[in-house]
Amino acid sequence: MNGHVSKLTLALGLAAVVLSVATLIGLPAPVQALTAAAVLVLLPGQALVRLLQVADRALGALLVPVLGLATLTVVSTAMFYLAVWSWQACVVAMSVITVLACLERARQEEA
Repeated sequence: MNGHVSKLTLALGLAAVVLSVATLIGLPAPVQALTAAAVLVLLPGQALVRLLQVADRALGALLVPVLGLATLTVVSTAMFYLAVWSWQACVVAMSVITVLACLERARQEEA
């Protein structure tokens, strides 16, 4: 990309922050379920797939939910064993992972 960050990388990071805040402040149940699914699975999965620079679109599409669910499992299990599990902390942790993956991808794009 030669010196600039793609719009998708910025959009993923911004969406993670906005949707996690929206999920935490409370929304109507159907909307909250959709935003929670996005924050907990889809956004982290997409950010990690972009970080890995998967070239094949089909493989990338398959890896988005797989990496999202795997990351969610690791985060939830760690929080459970540390006796600090709460759904709010899980949303924040997954949002932070998404933003960190986007920051690293932005660093790669600028190089």
